[in-house]
Amino acid sequence: MVDWFDGSATTPEDERQQIRQAIGWMEVVVSRYTPTHLDKGMNLEKRPVDMTGQMDCIDESINTTTYLALFGQQGHLRWHRVIDRAYRGSMLDAHWAAQVEQVDNGVNYVVDSWFQDNGMLPYIAESIEWGDLQWRTFRPRKDN
Repeated sequence: MVDWFDGSATTPEDERQQIRQAIGWMEVVVSRYTPTHLDKGMNLEKRPVDMTGQMDCIDESINTTTYLALFGQQGHLRWHRVIDRAYRGSMLDAHWAAQVEQVDNGVNYVVDSWFQDNGMLPYIAESIEWGDLQWRTFRPRKDN
């Protein structure tokens, strides 16, 4: 994963792409030792949460925040810093995601791996935009 942060990010946008790659690979590595390799994107009614290895958005956001914190502690994040997780919704439609702040302008971005199967690249979007997104906006995709 550290190879994704080789110092080549010359812009915050480049670093966000490196973050996507590194989070995807962290999920793959961790899944070698846990049943999370079975995790499928989303876990709505059609995918029961009691399935072995299936994670909900809280699990995903905590794991992703932990991975990001490790990258930050190791000095791999130049353009971003890890901040508290993002939350949106209400009691019936709540959702959590990891979050980073771009250090030069204070803009927050969510890093949301819940919508994708284990090891696929997470979504990264400005937190303010992510907060307004509807569930139908997201479709699992295989872009890595």
